[in-house]
Amino acid sequence: MSSEPLVDIRGLKKYYAAESGFLRQLLGREEQVKAVDDVNLMVSAGETFGIIGESGSGKSTLIETMLQLERPTDGKVIFDGEDICEYSGKELRAFRERAQMIFQDPYETLNPQKTVFQSIAEPLKNFRKMDHEELRTKVKTTLNDVGLNPAEEYIDLFPEQLSGGERQRVCIARAIVLDPDLLVADEPLSMLDVSLQSGILRLLDRLQEEHGFAMIYVTHNLSVVQSVADRIAVMYLGKIVEQGTAGQVVDDPKHPYTRSLVACLPTLTGDRERVLLPIPEDDDDRDIPGCQFHPRCPDAMEECSRAVPALDDSQTDRQVACFLHHDVTEGEQPPDVGSTPNTESRVTSEMEPQ
Repeated sequence: MSSEPLVDIRGLKKYYAAESGFLRQLLGREEQVKAVDDVNLMVSAGETFGIIGESGSGKSTLIETMLQLERPTDGKVIFDGEDICEYSGKELRAFRERAQMIFQDPYETLNPQKTVFQSIAEPLKNFRKMDHEELRTKVKTTLNDVGLNPAEEYIDLFPEQLSGGERQRVCIARAIVLDPDLLVADEPLSMLDVSLQSGILRLLDRLQEEHGFAMIYVTHNLSVVQSVADRIAVMYLGKIVEQGTAGQVVDDPKHPYTRSLVACLPTLTGDRERVLLPIPEDDDDRDIPGCQFHPRCPDAMEECSRAVPALDDSQTDRQVACFLHHDVTEGEQPPDVGSTPNTESRVTSEMEPQ
């Protein structure tokens, strides 16, 4: 594995203008929703990097901005040594061949008017010069690769003729048919029956091992991400509040928000103490002074409402944005996100085959 990261996100921000009243607009007090607020992270070639958080935490906006599906408000996205935020249209097109995405809803992702062959062949037609027979051979090979075999039985079907699990496998086939360096999976299990989820997880793990791509796995389910990810970043209201190896984050959570997520994980003995957090009001989601989490935090201190803690690793063996663990405020010290990850596969053996 190269010592240089495949993806290096630096100070990434994505702000949206919020709806506000007439008086605020007249006085020039336009509010902003900070969907992604000064995020820094690195992903190495071949590793699986998990991003977790509640709905509204900014996970999807982060990956959409990272892939330039949304233009960032500020910051850099360094991919294989180059800032793709500065790319021209032609350069961005070349980047898209190397970075592909699996969306969460296989029912909405596939065009109902196109066959399986047409859907998977589309990226090949966009980026490769292949005749019809070459396209059909490549599509059949990829269908077999994602477990839809014999491929001849699926290649000419329409989405309505497929189950949810089969549709998601077609979406995965379309994402890997170009042999990308980076695969982004945005909640790929959320629309699937529980009985199908372990099979999709094992499929992604096998494909990653065989093809060698890096994967960013986005989810709200900590029990899933701990089984597939090498490292995990925990997001809350647009910021990363904790980052470390999967074992560190789940077995020894540092940030109070991470502790609350871990406390919700089921156990065989039921001996884990539940942490119930107050539900934030809508107005509290914007322009919170100090730490974004302090209105809900059971361990909040006075300084938490005055200053924003940096994502710092000076007092721990991983990064955490919390004054319980260090006294570094945001802006005093740039986050050190260059640690070398452990990329050993983490898919658990307890998952039953499909």
